[in-house]
Amino acid sequence: MKNLDELYNQIKFCTIFTTGRTGSDYLQGCLDNVPGVLTFSGPIFYYNFCDTNHLNSFEKENLAKNLDLFIQNNSHLLVKNDVENKILNIDIEKFKESFFKISEKKSLTRQKFLLALYLSYHISLGRDINNINIMVHHSHHINETKRFLDDFKNPKLLITIRDPRANLKSGIVNWINYDQKRENQHHFYLYIKRIREDLKFALAQNNEKFFVKLEEADNIELKNKLSDFLEIKFDQNIMRSTYAGKNWKGDRVSQFTSSEGEGEYKKSVQDNKWQNFFSSKDKLVLEHIYKDYRIFGYKINKVNLINKIFIFFLIPLPFVFDKKVFSLKYYFNKNTSFKNKFCEIFFYLKRIVYLYMLLFKIRYGKNTWQC
Repeated sequence: MKNLDELYNQIKFCTIFTTGRTGSDYLQGCLDNVPGVLTFSGPIFYYNFCDTNHLNSFEKENLAKNLDLFIQNNSHLLVKNDVENKILNIDIEKFKESFFKISEKKSLTRQKFLLALYLSYHISLGRDINNINIMVHHSHHINETKRFLDDFKNPKLLITIRDPRANLKSGIVNWINYDQKRENQHHFYLYIKRIREDLKFALAQNNEKFFVKLEEADNIELKNKLSDFLEIKFDQNIMRSTYAGKNWKGDRVSQFTSSEGEGEYKKSVQDNKWQNFFSSKDKLVLEHIYKDYRIFGYKINKVNLINKIFIFFLIPLPFVFDKKVFSLKYYFNKNTSFKNKFCEIFFYLKRIVYLYMLLFKIRYGKNTWQC
C-alpha cells in the first residue's frame, strides 16, 4: 500500500461549492462509488474545525487526541445522519486503525491530515486506495472553499447552480416547511444575497472550473464531461447518488415524495413552479438581481432603463414571502419579543440597502455568508 506522502504527491484535488439549494449533495453522492474518486459522506467544514480548535498542524503526540476530536465534532459523517437522510454505519475503530496506519503516527500538515481522513474512510468501506486519481472534497461554503483552494496544489472547482428563482423559492419554502424558525427576515436577506454573491465568487476564481446545472444533473452527456474534467473513466455508478455505497433519497429539507426512487435523480427539481410562487413585481426585481445567471442559458430578461426606474420604486415593497412576517398580527402579538420585531425590521432594511447598491452598481463588500 502506498504511503501518505506518495498519495499526496500523486493524486489531484477538487472541491464542490454550492450556490444555494442546487444539488451539491446529489452530485457528491454520484461520485461516492466511482472508481478513481476519493470522497466522503457529506460536506466537511474542515477549516472551521481547525480554527475552532486552533489547529494548523497535527503533531504526532496529539494525533490521537485530534482524531478523536474530529470524530466527536463530525459524527454525522460516520453514523446515521437524520437531517441528510444518510444511513451510515462506519466502524469507528476500523476508521481510527486505518488512520494511524496511513499516517504512520507521524506529525501531519493540515492538508495531509484531511487526506488521511478521506483515505481512512475509503479503507473502512473496503475500497482500494491504490487506484485513486482525484480527491473530491465538499467544502460547500465560500470561506471553506477559498481556504481549500489556497491550501492544495492546483485544485479543480466543481460548482452546482440552478435557476436562481427556483433556488430562492426552495431556500425559503423548503427550509420554512422543515424549520419554521427560518421564517424571518434574516434568513430571507441572507438567501437572496447568497445566490448572487456565491456565483460571483465562483466566476472570479482562476482555478479550472466545471459548472453543474441541477436541471441537467442527470444528463449522461454531462456526466461524461464531468468524468473528463475529473480525469477519470466514465462509470455507470456516476448516474446514481449513494453514500457509503447505499442509495440516497435526498435530504429531509427537500421533502421528496416516496414515489421518487432512492439514489435516482429527482425530476421534480427541474421545475418547482417558481413562476406561480413569485408576483410580477418580485420577478422583475429578481431579473435584475440574478442577471449573471443568463450566461448559463437561464431565461432571465434583460432589464432596460424604464424597468430600472420601476425597480427603484419596487425595491422597498415586500416580496410574497414577506407578508406573514410583516402582518399586523405578528407585530401586535404579545408573545413576540421586541428584539425579534426589531430584527425583522433591521434585516428588511438591510436587504433594501443591498438591492439599491446593486441597482446603482455600488460594491457591497466582502461576502461571508454561511448556512
